[in-house]
Amino acid sequence: MPAGAKDSVGNIIFAGIICLAAGVGIGYYFGKSVGSSSLPVSAPASSQAQPPVMDPATFLQNEASLKSILSSNPRDLDALVRLGNLYYDNTKYRDAIEYYGKALEIDPNSVDVRTDRGSCYWSLGQADAAIGEFQKSLQVNPSHGQTLYNLGIVYLHGKNDMEGARKAWQKLLATNPEFPDRSRIQEMLTSLASSDANSAISPTGSEPTGQSKTGSSSMEELFRRMKK
Repeated sequence: MPAGAKDSVGNIIFAGIICLAAGVGIGYYFGKSVGSSSLPVSAPASSQAQPPVMDPATFLQNEASLKSILSSNPRDLDALVRLGNLYYDNTKYRDAIEYYGKALEIDPNSVDVRTDRGSCYWSLGQADAAIGEFQKSLQVNPSHGQTLYNLGIVYLHGKNDMEGARKAWQKLLATNPEFPDRSRIQEMLTSLASSDANSAISPTGSEPTGQSKTGSSSMEELFRRMKK
């Protein structure tokens, strides 16, 4: 092979090596960038709440419709309750509390609305406010089943008050023979009795009480059942 041809081949090979190295470097850089951007990012705690039960467009449409009614008649009790329910069902508990409160200004003896308002407080972690609403409901209807059920949940899981929960659920069973899931409530009462027995055997508190002893179902289940 002539000397000039050898030089040309050598140059071609050398240029190929340079291009290959540059390509590998560029590929690594972009691959790293893409890989980094595709890593899952932890969602903020607030976004991990229960998702809305309807799509955002439908929610906004229903909200606008109800607010339009209330703009014409701010004391429309049905619209106030429905708007409170819309906010409740879409986990906008503070807004639900506001509109349930407006409904209760018109009809303070609405046990269902007040119980739902108490459930909103519980969903916001305000156990004392929830109990206060439930007790007001029971002043109107002392045997209201859903209120008694909710009251027991908040006493137990919000206040670690097993005796308060026991009294609420015992009254529920005594006054509501047709209440759904009576067997479930009886199971929770049995768990409370078992917890008392364990406490008597181990007074040092080595056995957990309250929330962990009645955890046969997840808290998500309990939240779903809070709504009337």
